Amino acid sequence: MLSLKKILDKGPLAKFLVLTLFTFGAKAQTIDPPVIEEIGPNTELKVVPPTNTFYGTRGLSQTNSAEALGEGRLIFGFSGSWYQQQRNFSGVPNKDANIFAGIGSAAIGVNRQIDAFVSLTGFGSTDYESSDAAGIGSLGGGIQGTLPFEPSTPVRMAAQVGIFQGFSKNQIDSNKADGYNYFETRTGLDFTAKLIQSLVLGSEDLGFKFHANEGLVTSGESGTDALLLLGAGAQMNLFTTVVGLEMHSRTPIKEIDIGKDPLWITPSVQLRTPYSMNVILGGDIALSQDRDDAINSRPLEPYRLFAGLNFTFDTEASKRQEIKDRERREAAEKKRLKMSNMELSSSLVKQAYDDSVARAEQQAQADSAAARAQQDSASMAEKARQDSLALAESQRNLADEKSKRSEAEKQLLSTGLLLLDAVYFETGKTAISINSKPYLNIIAKMLAKYPKLQIEVAGHTDNVGSDATNQALSQGRAEAVAIYMVEAAPELRNVLTARGYGESMPKADNQSAEGRLRNRRTELQVTNKEALQEYNK
Repeated sequence: MLSLKKILDKGPLAKFLVLTLFTFGAKAQTIDPPVIEEIGPNTELKVVPPTNTFYGTRGLSQTNSAEALGEGRLIFGFSGSWYQQQRNFSGVPNKDANIFAGIGSAAIGVNRQIDAFVSLTGFGSTDYESSDAAGIGSLGGGIQGTLPFEPSTPVRMAAQVGIFQGFSKNQIDSNKADGYNYFETRTGLDFTAKLIQSLVLGSEDLGFKFHANEGLVTSGESGTDALLLLGAGAQMNLFTTVVGLEMHSRTPIKEIDIGKDPLWITPSVQLRTPYSMNVILGGDIALSQDRDDAINSRPLEPYRLFAGLNFTFDTEASKRQEIKDRERREAAEKKRLKMSNMELSSSLVKQAYDDSVARAEQQAQADSAAARAQQDSASMAEKARQDSLALAESQRNLADEKSKRSEAEKQLLSTGLLLLDAVYFETGKTAISINSKPYLNIIAKMLAKYPKLQIEVAGHTDNVGSDATNQALSQGRAEAVAIYMVEAAPELRNVLTARGYGESMPKADNQSAEGRLRNRRTELQVTNKEALQEYNK
């Protein structure tokens, strides 16, 4: 192996490449990465590991994605490939030689738009007659910048530049730009530039992506033509499994012949494990036609197999969690202040109205004092009769109101408990479904008719997940329902409270799906049940 000291001794370029990752890592700022899923208040962020190339950037095995890694995302990758030489001709290994290549890579999301990567390659062989049958290949590094499109936009665009210094004494395949391992076993200095476009539909869990790459390679090695690199890849995200299909072409710009220069397709599968590790398996299949030139007869062997591991670390997760919690608290405080201001304004208007009514009543009392003094017993009898009629009318109205009560009112007033059976949430989240809001508007208006009741909004969950997660989720859902009903009927502000019970009070057996469904519920409970008597007379 080539030691770090020996690499640094190669000169300023090697030093720059080795130190690139550490330099950019020190400059990272706190900006959220694009690949996160929000679970809810008081819960941790779930980061979905992206798929990666052999060089640690996002994409498929050899096709780059225009999506950024995300600030603080650190990737370490290890990949290896193998193919067997199946024909003898000049400039390539002897027939039946087995050629192995390996790539060690690291990449980091510097901020929301910038990623940096470095790599070191090596090669080995068996049944190879060359004296240089194994060794270090190339040391490379580069930067990728992504345009700051909105996260909801399905199109992404990026540009990438890189430098690759070859340390190999054996190019393996020295004919033109032939061979699968061209960049892994370079003997010279290469500069690369790529334009990258991606179409992103769906999510990192379940969705479809298409990537297109157009690149140019120039070499510091004399007699080496500039190369045109073309690539495209389609990937289907199926939860923990990602299926990909790529096509690649490498041809000299001066004499472009895509059909007879290296052209291959790459089917692959990436498996994303719960341990921040991706496993990639796949192969390259040659589509190139053989040339008429006997010396350069075959640009690629029929196939190459590869496998790799990528490890993902989110170095900014705790900071993002702190920001999320702070934003949630600030939003709650703003809502509280808004409600307080609304209440104060309403109180001032009511006070002004009461003062006006009081002055009018005082004037009316002064004007009618003499008339009231002259009222006789007949007027008093008439008043008593009217009062009796009014009482009878009030009793009839109360009976009529009771007869018109909804089933929900009857259940609440008779038992002190009401199941909100039309309130829905997305799995693991506290946001109220839009289909539930008309129902909550009706319930809020109903509760406003009974201002003497003190009501608790109780949230319950099933036993799926940890106790702490279920407790936080039930509390968040109960608070969301209470806040929404106060917005619908502000007079409920001092009536409603919210409390989460987690999985502690099941109504059914959590061993069955039906039981867990019944246990995931939101209920209203009257806490001062003695007040129910007044509304049940």
